[in-house]
Amino acid sequence: MIGNSSPREPRVDHAMQGERDIRPVVDAPRASLPSWVWISAVILAGILLFSVLDARRRSAAAPAVSLPVADRASSAAPPPLYIPPVLQAREYYASSPAAPVEYPPVVAPEQPRIAERGSYQAPYYEAAPREAYPPPVPFIDARPPSSDSQPLAANVETESLTGASGSTTGNSGRVRASIVTNRATTVLQGTLIAAVLETGFDSSRPGYARALVQRDIKGFDGSRVLIPRGSRLIGEYSSEASAGQKRAMIAWQRLVRPDGVTIAIASPASDPVGRGGVRASVNSHFFERFSGAILQSSLDLGVNLAASSSRSPVIVALPGSLQGATSSVSSSREIAPTLSVRPGTSISVFVAKDLDFTDVEMRP
Repeated sequence: MIGNSSPREPRVDHAMQGERDIRPVVDAPRASLPSWVWISAVILAGILLFSVLDARRRSAAAPAVSLPVADRASSAAPPPLYIPPVLQAREYYASSPAAPVEYPPVVAPEQPRIAERGSYQAPYYEAAPREAYPPPVPFIDARPPSSDSQPLAANVETESLTGASGSTTGNSGRVRASIVTNRATTVLQGTLIAAVLETGFDSSRPGYARALVQRDIKGFDGSRVLIPRGSRLIGEYSSEASAGQKRAMIAWQRLVRPDGVTIAIASPASDPVGRGGVRASVNSHFFERFSGAILQSSLDLGVNLAASSSRSPVIVALPGSLQGATSSVSSSREIAPTLSVRPGTSISVFVAKDLDFTDVEMRP
């Protein structure tokens, strides 16, 4: 049977063997260049790059005006520089010195003369004889010294310094400095006392106003509170308001502390920043002031139109019509604006004079 068996084809055997072997078929790695070849190629490329860069650097550093060796050999040497010979000075210039140049003498100009004129003699006036006056009689004050005489002396000295008109002169005027006494118990002039209105303000009629102090006011040296928070201010206002007035004027007369101490301040009211007066709402009474004049003018115009002829373009004014309109306008102008301030408005009191609390603060 072995001799009779037919030979199998290699492709069929290989296929059958592949069916029996289930392992994956992987291609064998291809043969590549060894690593030393790649390293050599990188080194050669680096050497080549370095040589190229070095050649460029040298060519850039070489001077641009330098000539090649071949050009230097071919170019001929420049001709020698020609130096002219030095000329010898002539003998007559060296032997004979130059003669000085003579200039004509300078003649000084003649000074101008002032013509003499007749001297002017001022007229002589003889002084009138002075009249003889009796010598002044000295005044001797025999009154005993008292406390009332000191303010009088101070007033006399002030008048002599300031003059009769009350203005100090720049030459003889003098103002003497003094020291503020009782600094701890004195509120100086110009201090702003912050307060809030308790009562409203209406300028249609005069009345009184009341306010509460909002912050503590200390003495001049700041060591003691003289006007504590919560002190009460009492003032007065009038009903005199002029046209264009927008600020209410209140005159504060008295200050009462919570402990019962009272003092007359006599200071005006101002706004929180110290400007005079309190900003108020203004009622100008526009319709009340001009409604009568407008109505009177309309009536006069209607009467004139009714009295005139329908065909005549001339309007005849009746006597007394313009006089009535003028009187109504003048009477309406007398209406003064009304100023009003709501309660709770923030105000300030500008202290007009020094407030001394020494008598009440130093008591036991």
